[in-house]
Amino acid sequence: MNAINVKARPRPLETTAPAEKEPSVVSRRLRDVRTKKGLSVNELAARSSVSAGMISQIERGISSPSVKTLERLRTALDVSLTDLFSESVSEDRERPGVRREGCFVRRRASRPKFSVQASGLRKELLTPEGQHDLQFMLIHFDPGTSSTEVLMGAGEKGGMVLTGKLELMVGDETVEIVEGDSFQFNSALAHRVRNVSPEVASVIWFMDTRRPRVEM
Repeated sequence: MNAINVKARPRPLETTAPAEKEPSVVSRRLRDVRTKKGLSVNELAARSSVSAGMISQIERGISSPSVKTLERLRTALDVSLTDLFSESVSEDRERPGVRREGCFVRRRASRPKFSVQASGLRKELLTPEGQHDLQFMLIHFDPGTSSTEVLMGAGEKGGMVLTGKLELMVGDETVEIVEGDSFQFNSALAHRVRNVSPEVASVIWFMDTRRPRVEM
């Protein structure tokens, strides 16, 4: 008796939505600030020129915002960059004569850290909480990493190389800067930074916090 071959029916493909990551501090703060401002996702999208889909993904922990996106969002929400990295914003700092350590000190263990490019550019925010006229951070460039999006506007930028060797382009000039070299330039000029050394290059970076024009 011949055996009858019965072909098993292929199982239908299972489709699942992308798993959401645990929301970061930025994700939670963005949603918190937006709701306290009484803005919907679509309203914030219209104000910031960041798509509603991207804002939703950031708030759900699916996407990590770039520095350009963060600047657009915080400008539209009229808050400082540090406010988007703070779990809570105390009302004490708004009271005249009241000074807390958090207003002028940033402890090493509490530095907000974020990657702004998949290619290996990482930032550590050094500015204390609150509104400040100056923002500074520690930036790490992996070998070959170049800044592909920069913020331009009123004021100046400056910094000092801590380790490695970088190529700094400002306007029509390009120079190499190494450990111990410092720099300062008009933030309205086109500028780029690239790591030309075989090791991680680290820079202390300062910038004016007046609202920048985001370079496209």
